[in-house]
Amino acid sequence: MKVCSIRMRCPTVFLMSPSQQMMRTASLSALLVLAPFAAAQNLKFDVGLSVEQMLAVGLDTTDLEQVRLTVLPEARLRWKRNWSAELGLRVEAAGSDTGLGILSTYDDLSQPTELGPNARIEIDTAVIKWRKRASRVTLGKQTLAWGVLDGLQVTDRFDAVRRREGVFTPNRPERISRWGMRLETNWADTQWDAAVMFDGTGDQFAEPGDVFAVRAPRLRAGLPAAATQPDLGVALSTKATAGLRAQRRLGTADVSLIAIRGPDTEPVIVIENGQLTLAYPSRTLFGMTWQRGEGNRVWRLEAAFIPDQRVNLFSPTPVTEARERLLAGVGLDWDLPDSVFLNLQLGVDSISGEGAVRPDTDVITTLRLQKSFANATLRASAEILSNLADGDGTFRPGLTWQVNDALRLETGVDLIWGDVDGLIGQFNGADRVWLRATWAR
Repeated sequence: MKVCSIRMRCPTVFLMSPSQQMMRTASLSALLVLAPFAAAQNLKFDVGLSVEQMLAVGLDTTDLEQVRLTVLPEARLRWKRNWSAELGLRVEAAGSDTGLGILSTYDDLSQPTELGPNARIEIDTAVIKWRKRASRVTLGKQTLAWGVLDGLQVTDRFDAVRRREGVFTPNRPERISRWGMRLETNWADTQWDAAVMFDGTGDQFAEPGDVFAVRAPRLRAGLPAAATQPDLGVALSTKATAGLRAQRRLGTADVSLIAIRGPDTEPVIVIENGQLTLAYPSRTLFGMTWQRGEGNRVWRLEAAFIPDQRVNLFSPTPVTEARERLLAGVGLDWDLPDSVFLNLQLGVDSISGEGAVRPDTDVITTLRLQKSFANATLRASAEILSNLADGDGTFRPGLTWQVNDALRLETGVDLIWGDVDGLIGQFNGADRVWLRATWAR
């Protein structure tokens, strides 16, 4: 159950093909054309804006390791009863050792536009929605969440994810939107959800040399961090990702069955045309989720089976092999007395056979405690995330102050332990104290 992924140096310059230029231009043009049309159809128009400033200082180095500004403007159009549209942008600027992440794993269709060496703009959401009774169709750039656990990716493996800060983000996973279509409907007392995404964007990683650049050999085809790194190319898949979920109420629980087929967002390293390349081979996932509320507690369960997961094997040259992969996780949300909230999760990620660069089994645990004060304007929290198989983990205490309806201030510490070969321990030495200010309207 990966909570971070591999990254070595990749080229970052792309030329968009004429057909891809036409598709992206047509999608944006369609949203702009909707505005005057909607105005004639009893338009309802909403705008929103979120601004986040993040600062982090290394505890070991006392260096300013992260300075990032993120601006998220969005607009929503609604007309008549059945139609709506949304457009959201992501504008980011950074000047630190935890920058904006690589661009080479983005499909040309979703490629952010660089505004300079340390700034870029990206389409976060660009969708048109049609809804009638219990059915809804969504066309455009969007994300899709099919899991019930918090941050443990068992069945939640449809979207690519931002991993430029490893697991040290306010929310996990941070999904990357992609272009495609989605249909949701209700039939035979079952909620059906089908989606197809056409762009091949893979997970985003940190730049080489950044604080959270991947070091563990298990994520580098067995290559140790001290070894000389050749430049790697990126081979994004041209195949679409398709998925289907069926969910219904059984007794007091919500149960779903999930199937996903398409390029894996976790890459392997292969030799292609004589060059080492990050590749995204296709795989199939069959999964289920179960969720049940019981008073002030909510129990959650997920399981997934991947019969054709490709993994790197220990070898003088990078080779891969298809293996069976089984993932499972259980979680508990518990509202305790005195405004205390507990979240506890356990996940197991197992791959069959021997000789893979990653361990046969990872056991991931998360424990989060939160307590609210002063009419919920203050919240203290503490999170422990660990991989019992590697014996590594992180402790993340924090404090949040909701100053008013618009402004929120947060501060915390990320403390990391474990061996540099571990999934989380590879970032040992990147301990930091951070401050985040968020303004949203």
